[in-house]
Amino acid sequence: MKTRKILGWIGIAAVLLTIGFTLYRLAAGQEIGFGELSSIGIALMLFFSGITWGLRGEEGIRQDEELGRRISEKSGLLGYYILLILLFLSVLGEKLLYGIQSPSLLILLAVGIFLHPMLEFFQVRRYR
Repeated sequence: MKTRKILGWIGIAAVLLTIGFTLYRLAAGQEIGFGELSSIGIALMLFFSGITWGLRGEEGIRQDEELGRRISEKSGLLGYYILLILLFLSVLGEKLLYGIQSPSLLILLAVGIFLHPMLEFFQVRRYR
């Protein structure tokens, strides 16, 4: 069995266990906090990383090659824009549903809007 499949099965087991534990806590009336939600995110990250890249010795696209770096760059940029849209929708939804605006969400939205162009500027300055 290939390493990617093994990592995939281990990753999906970790994701299902983490989600199952969180649903159990929810059904038991316990509070769901940062630990449970971040554990689900970390388990999903490890799962997708494992099935995408596998280990270094395997054949296929490697993360440290040019194509792998290009894929990581494009997916990172896409993830940035998706996260920015979700943050905007959460600010908008909070305003429409509750009639308030959270200052911390507004600050994060403002930082998210200028973060990518600012980092591009510093990268260009570094290569001049």
